[in-house]
Amino acid sequence: MALRRHFENQRRRWSDAGASRQSRRMTFRVPILLLFAWIASVPAPAAVYFVSPQGNDNRSGESPAEAWKTVDRVNRHIQERGLRPGDAIRFRGGGRFPGHLVIDGSPGGTESGPILVSSYDSGRATLLPAGQTGILIRETPWVTVSNLNLEAGQGNDGDGIRCDRVRQGPTRIPGLTIRDCTITGFAWHGIMVDALQHTNGFERIRIEDCVTSRNRHAGIMIYGGNPTGRTGYPHSDLAVRRCLAADNPGDPDLLQHHSGSGIFVDGVDSGEVTDCVSAGNGAECRSERGGPVGIWAHASRRIVITRCESFGNQSLLRDGGGFDLDGGCEDSILRGNFSHDNHGPGFLVYTYHGAPYADRGCRILENISIHDGARGSGYAGVEVGAEDGCRISELEVARNTVIAPSGSVGAVRISGHNIQAVIRDNLVLAPEHGVLVTLSGFQHKLSFEGNRYWRTDGIPVFLVDAQWPVPSLELWRNSTGPETRFTARNEVFVNPKLKGNTGWSTRYRERTPRWPDLNHPLGTGVGAPLVRP
Repeated sequence: MALRRHFENQRRRWSDAGASRQSRRMTFRVPILLLFAWIASVPAPAAVYFVSPQGNDNRSGESPAEAWKTVDRVNRHIQERGLRPGDAIRFRGGGRFPGHLVIDGSPGGTESGPILVSSYDSGRATLLPAGQTGILIRETPWVTVSNLNLEAGQGNDGDGIRCDRVRQGPTRIPGLTIRDCTITGFAWHGIMVDALQHTNGFERIRIEDCVTSRNRHAGIMIYGGNPTGRTGYPHSDLAVRRCLAADNPGDPDLLQHHSGSGIFVDGVDSGEVTDCVSAGNGAECRSERGGPVGIWAHASRRIVITRCESFGNQSLLRDGGGFDLDGGCEDSILRGNFSHDNHGPGFLVYTYHGAPYADRGCRILENISIHDGARGSGYAGVEVGAEDGCRISELEVARNTVIAPSGSVGAVRISGHNIQAVIRDNLVLAPEHGVLVTLSGFQHKLSFEGNRYWRTDGIPVFLVDAQWPVPSLELWRNSTGPETRFTARNEVFVNPKLKGNTGWSTRYRERTPRWPDLNHPLGTGVGAPLVRP
């Protein structure tokens, strides 16, 4: 028994010693495993790839001296290795690069390390995609495109910069920035951000300091699709700032849809268009479905369009106006904008059958319209309309200045059905033989309050249902019968004695808005501020 106990004690000591050695090995192994895990988690350093007309596609591309030569070499790298946070592709300034760039399904960037496509050295690089889209960004978050020119070739059938959401996903794709680019001559859009009819598109969209001209369908378009009964807004958090959209003509062969707008925002929840200019768009559009417009929002919510200028926009058939909130906009604002010399209305609020949402809570504040609604166009400087069976509610039109051209249907025009609006403290002027306000349709609930009117021949004329002229302000205020559609109180017919230039050309030079030097003695509470806000 003593011998047996000896062997058991010895085996126990050997077992304890083995466990101790195993414990020591594990003690050393755990830090090593943690080290390897940490190394694996550290992202690879961002890479910068250079492209130069003097480059060589067989080089590394990782310095100006080792630059690649072609856009095709960049595309091959993206397809094989992808782009990661902080990676940059830089084209040599002044160089011209045939081909189109495709960023498709890469891991993408982050908020602190976006992917960058830009120029290097002095000046801008120019991409020449011939008949294709210039830069295609598909399903990739946090991408910035800056400081580039994109020029289409003859027979082009693409967009300048196109951003697509092609798969249905639970969240929007974040972080799209396009800055300081000039985009000309494309068959479709200068810049297109498209949700391709999906529930979620893009968010944190920034388009700044860009020039889009001579692109057939539109200068800048943010598009959410237009399914009837849409329940959400595909895009969110949009800012378009200091951009110029000019001479985008529209497609004369596209008859079932509008084309030729300057800046068009659709399907967006929360956004702004600020300090932009839209000029000379829509000249070739002949669609009967409405549009184009210089700057407008459609089926969107909480959009603010402010401090912009829109002029010289037109259409061969309908619209061709300056600014618009259309197709079921909610809680959106046109404020402090300058519209002039547009064929269609200067400021339009409209809704129609099939619009995805109800139109409610919009405001038209402190804007200026000069010579909008050309003779024969059928439009006024400020126009509000709703098709039969539709409704506009909680609309406010206040502190605007409207100067109608000769031959216009009116300075202010309300038409359609079921419009509930307050129209107050505006300065409304018409030329000799002109109409100050024209009103038609039924089931309205309109309140005209504190407006100041003037006609150059000293005769106030309002028009009801396109056939009954009301030749005095007193009769306008005290209308009865069918005029239970509206009330008018505290309104005045008085010469504002405007000073300054009210004649404007339709030529543009800069991407920053110009403002009239008009002034009048009626005080800041009446009409828009006639200097830049």
